[in-house]
Amino acid sequence: MLVLPTSWEPNRQAFLTQLGVSEGGLGEQLFGKVYNALFVHSTEMRREFERYYAVEYGSPENYARIVHGLELDDEELAHDQIFLVTWLPQIVDGDYEENQLDTVLACIEELERANNEAKT
Repeated sequence: MLVLPTSWEPNRQAFLTQLGVSEGGLGEQLFGKVYNALFVHSTEMRREFERYYAVEYGSPENYARIVHGLELDDEELAHDQIFLVTWLPQIVDGDYEENQLDTVLACIEELERANNEAKT
């Protein structure tokens, strides 16, 4: 399970461009699946909380702890979206050698940084 807090609005093209992946190639196929796993097929916990569980649990922090068994810190809770990823493609799965998870996380951090700079 991976918790991915972000204020960067997920954008497939920006994600692939930041990774240096060209359109139409094998890289797009592989990392397009990574994007989908992280931002499409994951649970966006803040949105889910607000839609279905706000009255019952009172706060995103309570919802994460009670429903998903996760303790989120103040920094994670400060983000606009909190993605809960329960499945990762092999290319970024930590169980496999030479996985690209660190590269993908660095890419998302850079997109987050650029987003925050654009807001100021």
